[in-house]
Amino acid sequence: MVVFSNRASSVLYNFLKTNGFRNRFLLPANVCPVVPLTMMKAGVDFEFVDIDDRHTMCEDLALQKMQNGNYAGILFVHSYGKIFNNSGFYKKIKAISPDLCIIDDRCLCRPELDGLKPDNVDLVLYSTGYAKYVELSYGGYGVTDIEIDNYNYPFSEEEENKQQVYIKNCLLNNTQYELPADYPWLDGSELTMEKDQYFGVIRNKISQIDKNKSIINEIYKNNLPKDIQWEGYDNWRFMIEVEKRDEILNAIFNNGLFAGTNFPTVSWMFK
Repeated sequence: MVVFSNRASSVLYNFLKTNGFRNRFLLPANVCPVVPLTMMKAGVDFEFVDIDDRHTMCEDLALQKMQNGNYAGILFVHSYGKIFNNSGFYKKIKAISPDLCIIDDRCLCRPELDGLKPDNVDLVLYSTGYAKYVELSYGGYGVTDIEIDNYNYPFSEEEENKQQVYIKNCLLNNTQYELPADYPWLDGSELTMEKDQYFGVIRNKISQIDKNKSIINEIYKNNLPKDIQWEGYDNWRFMIEVEKRDEILNAIFNNGLFAGTNFPTVSWMFK
C-alpha cells in the first residue's frame, strides 16, 4: 500500500500516531532534524546512535542497544541517497523481536515507483520535496502494509519558515532546540493530485534527471583526484573529502555555484 501526503514527514507522523509507540526509536546521529522533530510532534521518544565509516547508523551499536533495552524500533537513513543492502541487519532486528518496527528512510534516494518494500521493513519513505533527487518542492510517500490514519493538526507556513531559520541557527551556533513539541511547522495537507498523476510527474522528470546526473558525475569523476572521491556516493550529490573545505566552498560560492557539507550531528541539538 502506498500512502501520500504533501510532505514525507507527514506520512511519518501519521504512521507513528497510528501505531502509538510507547518505547523510543533509535535514530542515526546525523539524521535530518525534521525526523526527530516529527517524532516529538507525534509524542514518540528517540535516542541517537553513532554512525560508522559508511556514514550510516552503526549496526553493531544499534543491535547491542536493542538487545539490552526496551525500544520501539529504528529509523535507518540511507545517507546521501546511497542504497545500502540492509537485509541481514533488518533480519537480526526482527530476530530480537518481531514487534520491533523498522522504518527505511529513502528520502534522499532515487524514488522507486513499484510500490515494493524490502523484507522485514514496516515503512519505506520517499520524498520529492526541496533538495531531493526529484525536486518538486512538494510531495512524499510511504510504502507499508499497515493502515495509516490521517491526523489533523494546526499548520502555519509562516511559522514553518521561522522554524527553518531557527533550526539552522541551532546547528550553526551549537545550541539546543527549545520550541514546543506542538509547534505548527508540519504541513499535513493532502496532495492535490491522484497517485497516478503524482507518479506520472515523477516518472516524466526522473529520466532527464538520471541523464543529467550521469553526465555531470562523469565530469567530476574524470576531472577530480580519485583519492578524494567517495565511491558509490554520487546519487543525491557527488561526494568528495577534502582538507581545506571552507576555502573550497568559498571559491565555489564566489563563482555563483553551489555545494554543501556533510550533515552535522543533531544529538546535542536535541539534548
